[in-house]
Amino acid sequence: MDFIGNKKAVDTLQRAIGKSSLNHAYIFSGPEKVGKFTLARKFALAAIGDSKKISQVEDNDSLLDLIVVEPEIVEKNKVAKQRDISIETIREAKMSMSLFPYKGKYKVLIVNDAHKLNVAAQNGLLKMLEEPNATSIIILITHELDRILPTILSRCQMINFSLVGGDEMRKEFEDEADLSIGRPGIGNNLRNNPEEKKFRIESYGQFEKMLYGSISEKFSLAEEYSKDIVKTLQRMNIWVWEFRKRSNDLSLEQRSEIYVKIEKIQEASKLLKSTNANSRLILETLFMDL
Repeated sequence: MDFIGNKKAVDTLQRAIGKSSLNHAYIFSGPEKVGKFTLARKFALAAIGDSKKISQVEDNDSLLDLIVVEPEIVEKNKVAKQRDISIETIREAKMSMSLFPYKGKYKVLIVNDAHKLNVAAQNGLLKMLEEPNATSIIILITHELDRILPTILSRCQMINFSLVGGDEMRKEFEDEADLSIGRPGIGNNLRNNPEEKKFRIESYGQFEKMLYGSISEKFSLAEEYSKDIVKTLQRMNIWVWEFRKRSNDLSLEQRSEIYVKIEKIQEASKLLKSTNANSRLILETLFMDL
């Protein structure tokens, strides 16, 4: 199959499919937009169809045995955030998974952004993992592994993903490679979405204002960004990427300073994903600290 980057992950899953040696549970862990969900879906459909190869072709009947659970995006006071995945959602998935497959050899449950499972939902999922049946496979997808219970992690095979290297990205995306920050999912979106491309170019420009602007400019930026957290989290990924690029030509001491800034951005990112967070205050504090 055609898949950009993360060859080790692809090869591991292809061997499992080829040998019909599948685990009952997997965790796909790594950065956002690097293809975790895309590969999980293709792997799931190959398992359902009892194929010996992960294929680009999708069988519509096989989709009846594929269940996808993911957070709902909600808007409150014009601020868009992800809602936690509830225990009720997991109970519904468990009920569906208990049924015999409609067509294929397996029923497969994909939990996208599994770190958004609340505590009760994680405990409900743990019970499913503790009592697997012969016709079910569960795939958890996350970019925040530390938010998932260790007891869940210990029952899953880990499939690690990473950002895709510049050469592979340029080969596939050419002009969009730099804006895609090592993430093929972003590259695919930029090809067909001029507005998204414009947003990313503007985000690079705002990076300088966020670092070197006046206090009033930083506070104004924080107010603007607090109105759409989904977009702001995307901007923060761009800033981390830009910091890492700039660190390549710096001294060890200067790199250490950059890494501290990256950690502050990542910590703020985690706080912003909390439904009850004061987004504007978090961003004001971050911009003043950088």
